[in-house]
Amino acid sequence: MAALKTAASCLFKRLTLISLYRSLFQMILWRDPAYHKSVWQGVEAKLLQARGIRRVQILSLRHSLSYVIQGMANIESLNLSSCYNLTDNGLGHAFVQEIGSLRALNLSLCKQITDSSLGRIAQYLKGLEVLELGGCSNITNTGLLLIAWGLQRLKSLNLRSCCHLSVVGIGHLAGMTRSAAEGCLGLEQLTLQDCQKLMDLSLKHISRGLTGLRLLNLSFCGGISDAGLLHLSHMGSLRSLNLHSCDNISDTGIMHLAMGSLRLSGLHVSFCDKVGDQSLAYIAQGLDGLKSLSLCSCHISDDGINRMVRQMLGLRTLNIGQCVRITDKGLELTAEHLSQLTGIDLYGNRITKCGLERIRQLTCLKVLNLGLWQMTDSEKVR
Repeated sequence: MAALKTAASCLFKRLTLISLYRSLFQMILWRDPAYHKSVWQGVEAKLLQARGIRRVQILSLRHSLSYVIQGMANIESLNLSSCYNLTDNGLGHAFVQEIGSLRALNLSLCKQITDSSLGRIAQYLKGLEVLELGGCSNITNTGLLLIAWGLQRLKSLNLRSCCHLSVVGIGHLAGMTRSAAEGCLGLEQLTLQDCQKLMDLSLKHISRGLTGLRLLNLSFCGGISDAGLLHLSHMGSLRSLNLHSCDNISDTGIMHLAMGSLRLSGLHVSFCDKVGDQSLAYIAQGLDGLKSLSLCSCHISDDGINRMVRQMLGLRTLNIGQCVRITDKGLELTAEHLSQLTGIDLYGNRITKCGLERIRQLTCLKVLNLGLWQMTDSEKVR
C-alpha cells in the first residue's frame, strides 16, 4: 500500500496544473456511481460461488434475498431461519427461475411467509429434499397442497407450530385427498409438533399414504388419542415416534403400538400422565427392540420397571426424570438388567446415594442427569 501511494504521488507531481484539475474532476464524477449498490449487486454471491461455497446461512437479511441467489447457480443449502423481515414479496423476487441444485431450505420462524411463498417454492425448487417451516404460523392447508403438488422429492418436512394445519392438509401430503396432488410419498421425516388442530384421522392418512416414514414427531398434539395410535401400529418403516405431552395418550394407546408390527428404536411419551406401569409391560412384550425410551413424569413405579427391564436388554437411553414413585429398588433393577445403558435421566427423583452409586457402576454410562436431586430425610440426618 505504501509503494502504491508513493507511485501515485510521483505521477501527480508530473502532471500540469490543468491535467491535475481534470484528473481530480474525473475522480469526483466516478466516486458516487462507484458506491451505488447496483454496481455491486450479486458480487458477494459470485465471490462465494468462486470459492466453491454451496451452503449458505443468513443471520440477518439486510438486503434483498435476490442478491444472495444471483450468481450462485450451484447452491445446495439455504438457511434463512429467524430472518423475521423476509416476506412473500422478497422471496418471490429471489426465486424467479428453477434452481435445480437446491436441496435444503430453512425458513423456520420466518413468520411473514404464507402459502404464496410455498407456491413459488413448489414451482421453482422441485429438487428440494429438506424443508423447514417451523414457526411459520401463516401456513395453511392450501400451502400443504402446493407442497404436495410440486415437491415430489421431499424427504424431511418440519411443520412445528403451524397452528392452522388440520386433517385436510395432512391428507394432501399423504396423497389421500381428491386434489390433483399425488402427495409427498417419499417423506422419511415429518415433524408436526404443536399442531393443535390435528386429530386421529390425520394419523390414518399418514399410515396409508406415507408408508416410508421413519421419524414422526407428534409432541404437544393434544388432539391425538389412543385410537389414532392404532393407525400407526402397522407402519413397519417407522423407527422413531415422539408423543411428548400428548395428554390423551394412555396405556391403551401404548398397547396398540406394542401389539402391531412396529420396529421402533425410539419412543418418547414423557409428560403423558395417563401412561403407567401397564404401558411398561406392553413395551416389554412388543417393543423390546427400543434403544431409547423417554418416560419422564409418567405414573410409573418400581413395579413397572421390574416388568420392563428383563426384556429390554438392548436399551441405551432411559429417561425417567420426575417419576417420583421410582426408588432405589427400581434403580437397582435397572443397573442389574440394563448393562448397556449409556445415558439415564433421573432429574427430580427421590433417590438415595445408595441407589445413585448403583447406577454409577454401569460401565457404559456416559450421561447421568440428576438435576434437582432430592435427598431423603435419612440422608439429611447423616
